[in-house]
Amino acid sequence: MADYTLFCAPDTYAMSAHAVLEEIGADYDVHWINIFSDNPDPAFLAASPHCRTPALASPDGTVFETGAVALYLAERHPEANLVIEPGDARRGAFLQWFHYLASTLQPDVIIQYHPEFYHTEPDRQAALKAASMKRLAGVLDTLEAALENGPYFFGDQITVPDFILAMQSVWDVIFPNGDITAYPNIARHRDAVCARPSVQRMQEQHRAEAARRKS
Repeated sequence: MADYTLFCAPDTYAMSAHAVLEEIGADYDVHWINIFSDNPDPAFLAASPHCRTPALASPDGTVFETGAVALYLAERHPEANLVIEPGDARRGAFLQWFHYLASTLQPDVIIQYHPEFYHTEPDRQAALKAASMKRLAGVLDTLEAALENGPYFFGDQITVPDFILAMQSVWDVIFPNGDITAYPNIARHRDAVCARPSVQRMQEQHRAEAARRKS
């Protein structure tokens, strides 16, 4: 039996946690699920009360929320060196970017994909997306500056926030006019993360599952 089971849907926020599983070389299974289902998978519902991906079944119980799953895995496998540890002068910056990606970037990314979560009227959805994109432009400017000495947040050391950012920046829709090239540091960051064998293995699994669902 595998050490971990990842509840996952293709091309979702689960990619961050999935990439970390690959990066740490974990023994894991993927339980592919359908999101936004009126009849959610019972095991998934038990692991994730809002039926959001990812969720993780682990030796310590279940964990849900992207950042929580990724950080839990990284701390459980310190040999992978994906965490800036307490006592390190960079620890505050590590926590800052970890939470910034969840509390400031992610909400506006979600709006670009699902304005219907907030409004049912198409005109109000369009207005919400436009306002959100203005906010995203400022957030992306902040991240662009943070990655000046990259490719990663902490130079040549990849850490959990890098996986969380890159698995959102792969979606061009989050950039003004769908153009990442206006943010060369973020583009360099995305390229560096996506070049890692762990991320490539994860992406291949997601492509295969997406193709299976279309067949």
